[in-house]
Amino acid sequence: MDISTCLRSAAVVALAVAGCAVPAGAAGTSTPGKPPALPESGAGAAAFAYLCAAGKDLLPTGKCDTWRVVTLDGRVYSFPEALAYEKGKKADDAGEAGAFAISPDGTRVAYQRASDDRVVVRDLGSGQTLELPHRAPKGSVGSPFSLKFVRDGGLAITHPRYSDRPVTTYVEVESGTARNMPKGLTLLDVEPGSGRVTLLSEPGIGQRGWFHTVADGRTTKAKIPEKAGKHLIWGAFTARNGRAANLVPKGPPACGPDMTPVWLTVYSTTTGKMTKVKPRLPVDVSQADAIDWLGTEEIVAAASRERPGKKESTVLGTYVYAVNVKSGASRLLTKLSTGEPLFEGRLVVGGYAAAKSGAAAGKIAKPGKRGCE
Repeated sequence: MDISTCLRSAAVVALAVAGCAVPAGAAGTSTPGKPPALPESGAGAAAFAYLCAAGKDLLPTGKCDTWRVVTLDGRVYSFPEALAYEKGKKADDAGEAGAFAISPDGTRVAYQRASDDRVVVRDLGSGQTLELPHRAPKGSVGSPFSLKFVRDGGLAITHPRYSDRPVTTYVEVESGTARNMPKGLTLLDVEPGSGRVTLLSEPGIGQRGWFHTVADGRTTKAKIPEKAGKHLIWGAFTARNGRAANLVPKGPPACGPDMTPVWLTVYSTTTGKMTKVKPRLPVDVSQADAIDWLGTEEIVAAASRERPGKKESTVLGTYVYAVNVKSGASRLLTKLSTGEPLFEGRLVVGGYAAAKSGAAAGKIAKPGKRGCE
């Protein structure tokens, strides 16, 4: 199991115990009860979605038993059609959440349909629902897969979510055409027109990563450097048109990783050649993952920030930045806000390609000690 898998597992455990709330702010509103259901059409582009937690066990049950979808203009809807949370048949079985994704432009959502376990994509403007050739395995609890849009027209279905060698199915949403990617590789990009596919063997501690480019029936491999400066390269990558980017964290010290981003690295996915620049993010950003490209000069970073006083740090993805790959300059695209506690940090980011920059960033906290030496 690599360090990214370890961190995801640890985060789920910690948040399940403590719960976690995204701070109230401009992009969302506090909802004292269950919000109205998502309309069949005309909802507008989505900015984010989340599962809230309720009751003494902090589970997505009761008034929190559906996904919440928040549009770019701040309207909040519940979405009962999408599987939110499912318990096992045995009383002591842990429950599992349903998978959910939002396209970069916010016009589409993907989810496991609660009524028949189908993976479907829904257009929020027209209300058109496209069934994909994939459903949850019979007898599974929750969604044993993750969903991620690849650009706006493709969907990656990765099963099982946290395996060391997951299998990803790439589906072209409009045609429904599906193809399986090589086992154990992460799908980063599929280029429209050329069909060139970029895959990743994820780097980890003591494990070098590789880019795999598949074009015209041939595969080209490029080794990822072990370090950027003195810091190990690991964590989330995003790729577009033959280039990949990664926000390198400070490091994994023995008693807990310090996820502060210290380098923004950009690579040729065919040669592995790397350039790096210091990301000019707010000083209280405690973690940031590269999740997509925004044009040719900026990447999209989903970030968490420390909060003033004794409150918990925000969830990864609360702040969404565009970061220039040449200068490191950043601008805030949006701040994702709800007054409800989140279940296991289930905050789904989307709509950033349509977001207007200049949103209020919120108070910058004095950074605390992160990780250890």
